[in-house]
Order: sequence, then C-alpha cells, then structure tokens
Amino acid sequence: MEMVALLKQMPLFRAVDDADLEELIPSTRVEIYEPGRVILREGRVGAAFFLIVSGEVEVVKALGKPEEKIVNRLGAGDFFGEIANMKHTTRVASVRAVTETKCLMIQRLHLDSYIERFPAVLAMVDQAVAARGD
Repeated sequence: MEMVALLKQMPLFRAVDDADLEELIPSTRVEIYEPGRVILREGRVGAAFFLIVSGEVEVVKALGKPEEKIVNRLGAGDFFGEIANMKHTTRVASVRAVTETKCLMIQRLHLDSYIERFPAVLAMVDQAVAARGD
C-alpha cells in the first residue's frame, strides 16, 4: 500500500483511485540517485517513465560536450522520460540529479497498457508537457 500512497502524492495520479493505481505497482519501483548521477542519457531509447518524489534534477542537452546546456530543472511532483517513453523514440535530453533525488520509475511496457485503459492519465501528461514547453 505504500507504493499507492507514493503514487497518490504525484499530481499526475491524484485523481486515479487506489484500486486502479494498484495495477501499476508490479512495474513501479523506488530509485534514489545521488547528486551528479545521470539518470537518463540523450539519444538512448526510453524504457521507463520517472516521477520525482523528492529532490531536484536538471534536464541537459549535449551532456559532457562543450555546448552542454541546462534546459530545465524539475522537482518533487514533476516527471520526466515521458516523451521517449510514450512515443517510443530516443531520449531528446539527458537528466542529471542535482540533489539526492527519489523517483518512482515505471517500466514502459506496463505504462503503455495502463494508459490505454486510463487515457485521462495520458491527457494529463500531454497537458503538463505543453505547460512546461517541452
């Protein structure tokens, strides 16, 4: 039940009832990243979706190159990895932990079938992505 409580903390899932969230539990796990750890790498295929429980990450283009640029910072309640995950494309940016960051990681295959059954979640993801200008 703890995992359902964590998912309910996320704005994306607040309106989803507990029984429906239970379906995500088998493919959801808690991950903790130390400051400076690269969580996702630009150009790689997306296999998971991340929800930030606590901490802060930065979204980086051209990681490790002279033209490296921080394009966004995300914190608790935000999510990342959705574009490559839901469109089945490669990652458009890298994500690096700024502080110790606790995330819920949901595997893509399970999320795909979940979104088919609960299209309102996809609509909320699209709305949030549009609002932050990705």
